[in-house]
Amino acid sequence: MKSVGFIGQIDNNGFILSVAKLVSAFDNKVLVIDATSTQKSRYNTPNMFNVSRLDQTIVLFDNIDIAIGFNNILEIKKYKLTKGEDFNDYDFVFIYTDREEMCEEFDIKNANQLFFMATFDHFDLYRGVELLKFVTATKRRENTEARLSVNKVVSYTQKNTPATTLVNNLTNELEVNWQGVDIIPSYDEGDLSVYIQNQYDNKIDFKLLSVQTKDAITEASIRIMDESKDRVKKAIKNIEKNTSFMVRR
Repeated sequence: MKSVGFIGQIDNNGFILSVAKLVSAFDNKVLVIDATSTQKSRYNTPNMFNVSRLDQTIVLFDNIDIAIGFNNILEIKKYKLTKGEDFNDYDFVFIYTDREEMCEEFDIKNANQLFFMATFDHFDLYRGVELLKFVTATKRRENTEARLSVNKVVSYTQKNTPATTLVNNLTNELEVNWQGVDIIPSYDEGDLSVYIQNQYDNKIDFKLLSVQTKDAITEASIRIMDESKDRVKKAIKNIEKNTSFMVRR
């Protein structure tokens, strides 16, 4: 089992669900844990609409398990046991959060892959940097020489704008090792409308997403699975065709 952390002021989970959907297309069992302050998954995931904010539950959505209401992995393990299921059956566990306490409870600092999520919006960016500083500090409490390995995912309406300079200035001062080139999904009404339409259609579809965002989803999935680009692109095409095709190892 591999853990994947997504931290930042994440307003829309469409990108993360898209990555999870793509990873699941490789015959992986994926759990996505919504540990954000708003827990929007309660409202935009089928079969969760009537779930109380006090309830803990896991529902299946488009071949992905989505968990809400849990404060740590131990609670999820106990929940799975009550269902006669084994938490260790998951191949990948995605945790996304905008809260310091959840970063600590879910041990984000030791995730196999860690993604810093932000947009060019000042609140999203500065708040995300605060979270990353917190996780870095908790990592260095274990080892004063430790540096986090982090993938940077920042959404822009356009590349090479003053926003990119601000992002780089803020994040380059952090004591982290950035992995590869920045992952840059688009941040425009077109892609946001696709994510919203997916909620109404009760599915995760890539068909109408921009090329820029599809490339970002592809790159994030490659880093998580260590798969070839050709195989990942093939999986995207099959998802777009709405087939049940599964990429076998």
